[in-house]
Amino acid sequence: MVKFASGALLAGFVSLALVGTAAAQPAAPAVNDVEFKCMVSTNKAGSKFVGAKSKCISKCLQTYWKGDGPDTDCLPPSYGGATAQCIDDTSSLDKKGAEDKFRNAILKACDPATKAGTDCPECYSGGDCSTSGEATTRVQNIEGQIDSFVPGVACDRAGATPEEQKCELNTAKVLAKFAGALNKCYDKCFSNARKGLAVMANCDPNAATPDAALAECKSKAFTKSESGVNKQCRGVGESAPGANDGTVAVPDCAAGTNNYPDGTTWSNLVDLAVSGTTVTTYCASPSGAFVN
Repeated sequence: MVKFASGALLAGFVSLALVGTAAAQPAAPAVNDVEFKCMVSTNKAGSKFVGAKSKCISKCLQTYWKGDGPDTDCLPPSYGGATAQCIDDTSSLDKKGAEDKFRNAILKACDPATKAGTDCPECYSGGDCSTSGEATTRVQNIEGQIDSFVPGVACDRAGATPEEQKCELNTAKVLAKFAGALNKCYDKCFSNARKGLAVMANCDPNAATPDAALAECKSKAFTKSESGVNKQCRGVGESAPGANDGTVAVPDCAAGTNNYPDGTTWSNLVDLAVSGTTVTTYCASPSGAFVN
């Protein structure tokens, strides 16, 4: 059975979850309507990418558990076989891979050379949204975040029981939906702020005084994610989260223990990752620099 030490895994998640923050560009002096539209479209495309890549990996795991392929095809950084093609389509002319769709969405929404009338914010790779800039960099950054979760979400592969498999697949699905839900919360807050219905600075993930509607939206999404994970990964009669009492469907992430992270832990990690990406998506100064 393939195992990973949970402490090392969680430390890895935290460091990679912040990759978006580390890659942040200096704040732009102003963002016009067209640039803001680019930001909203980019955030929505990012959510779709997370969901699409998660499905590619989950399908691979199901194939592996049926005995029809190696689990190495399902793992970063290289992936393999049909999973690699699902993520990055290198064969067909229309490029239907998850990466390809995300990259093309950024080009269509933000790159003037791809679509006339669009505009790239200066805080996106210095105002370059082409494949030499943001359209590639952002895909790589968010991909790094997704890849940091894969070994932990699917920590128990060889020897995993059907119940444990179901837990891991469900966790992947729930967390992808949670990332999308959080992005919608931020989209609405920043859009409202642009209309004068909220304070721009309060939409920032690290705001000292978070926007009330944003906080409520995030709280509801968190609760749904937390319970969604625990519903499939916690069993009746369990003495404590992760306890090995023979009735739980908690995967083994370390030898001899049922120490799979619970819904609260997973949801906190996703929240951290999305927060790191948000500051690079809506990266203009929160002090009123958004302009018409």
